[in-house]
Amino acid sequence: MENARAPRQWLAFLGGWILFWCFMFLVCPALNRTFVTMDQIAQVIDEHNLRTGMFFYTDVEVTGDAGVETRSSIRFGPHGVKRSSSMVQD
Repeated sequence: MENARAPRQWLAFLGGWILFWCFMFLVCPALNRTFVTMDQIAQVIDEHNLRTGMFFYTDVEVTGDAGVETRSSIRFGPHGVKRSSSMVQD
């Protein structure tokens, strides 16, 4: 009974793969050509050889530093500060 569903699952997989390919290689480049701002951003990224996807990974020094600073801000943030009435502005 499960074997009868296998062709349908493979067709769904291939259909999804084709849609993904069309989006990446047809729709996205068309958007870059259509909107001037997106084309300018793409040109700057190419000219400066920027790796725009690297900031999603933790092995990049910038994201590691940001994680440490965020944890430190949360862990050692101000708490228990008493405000006097002269400090409060209306």
